[in-house]
Amino acid sequence: MVANSNVYSQSSDTAQFNMYADLYTKRYQKSELVLGINWQGNWNDEIKSLRYLEIGYAKSIHQSSRHGPVSAGLYASEEVYFGDRNIYGTKIGAYTHYLFDIGLSMIYYTDFKRGNFKVRPEFGFGIGALRMVLGYNIPTINNKAFPELRKNNAQVTIQFFLPVKKKLINNNEPIFKSLLNKKKNGGSKNNLG
Repeated sequence: MVANSNVYSQSSDTAQFNMYADLYTKRYQKSELVLGINWQGNWNDEIKSLRYLEIGYAKSIHQSSRHGPVSAGLYASEEVYFGDRNIYGTKIGAYTHYLFDIGLSMIYYTDFKRGNFKVRPEFGFGIGALRMVLGYNIPTINNKAFPELRKNNAQVTIQFFLPVKKKLINNNEPIFKSLLNKKKNGGSKNNLG
């Protein structure tokens, strides 16, 4: 009799798992509004920290799994610092996260008189539509153009990705291939308002 109850509970557990299996395999492509705030400073506090506001557009893929959500995306945004001299940073970036986040951004800072180009690898945490990362600004060209940026080598970024459009897509290909795929790969559109 004990053996029968164990078999019953095992088959019930298996049936319950199969009932939710479809939920874990859905993949969505989203168009999103990027909102962020960035703090940029240095390790030695020689120059004051700068706070940038960020707005942009992202194309991303989100998929749920039994162990949590997985996301990957490409985005273009504008970082703006309002201060003694306004500084604008045009940024393109890519990221992926599954709790731990890794990304890469390229930013061109300008005050419309001079320019400064940085490459920023980013590491941190991300889940769903939220990223919290620490980046290291690698100087490239014209690093002496801005005293404010020359020694500000660390940046903390918090970004929110607010969905504008969402589409269910095929999940039989690698996630970055789905992100870059321009052809219609089935699914349903779901405009979010």
